[in-house]
Amino acid sequence: FQALKIHILPELLKQRQIERNLNIWCAACSSGQEPYSIAMLMREDFPNLSTWNLQIIASDISNAILEKARAGRYGQHEINRGLPPKLLQKYFQSLGNEWQLKEEIRQIVEFRQINLTLTFPPLSPMDIIFLRNVLIYFDIDTKRAILSRVRQLLKPDGYLFLGGGETTINLDDAFEPVQFGKAVCYKLRSHQMRVS
Repeated sequence: FQALKIHILPELLKQRQIERNLNIWCAACSSGQEPYSIAMLMREDFPNLSTWNLQIIASDISNAILEKARAGRYGQHEINRGLPPKLLQKYFQSLGNEWQLKEEIRQIVEFRQINLTLTFPPLSPMDIIFLRNVLIYFDIDTKRAILSRVRQLLKPDGYLFLGGGETTINLDDAFEPVQFGKAVCYKLRSHQMRVS
C-alpha cells in the first residue's frame, strides 16, 4: 500500500479537490482485509477525506464470504498478516480468540455480491480498482472480458492494481504499467477512450 499512500492517493486527491469524490472498488475482496485496510489507511493518513464523498465498494462472488467480511471479525492468524500493532489497538477490540473491527471502519465499506465473469451491475466510475490475485484463476478469454469491463469503469486517470504475478500485457493493450519503486499498477493509455 506504500505506492497508494505516497504517490497515488495524494495525486488523486489533488486532482479531485473541487469535486471531492473518490471511488474505490476492491473486486474479489474475500473476507474483507483489503478494503478494511484501505479504509484504515484513509482514516489514518488522509483525515481530510472525512469531508469527502468516499465510496469503497468491496465485492466477491460468495455470499458466505461476504457475510464474514461484513462481520469484520478475524482470528489471530488473520490479524498477524501485516496489520501494524498501532492499528490493531486503535480499530479492533479483543473478543476472546478473535478481533472485532470497530464500526467506524466497517461503515466505510459497502459489500456487494458481484460475479466478475458476468456483466457488472451499475457502479460509479472508479478512481482505483483492486483486482488482485483474481485473473490467475481464469482462461485468457475470460481475463480479456473482465479487463474490458474493468476498463469501462475506470476513470481516464484512474489506477488498476493487479496481483504480483498478474499483468494486462498481451491481454488488454489499453492499459500501460506504471512503476512506483517495486510496486506496479496500471493506467489507461492517454489516447485510450473508455468506450471499447
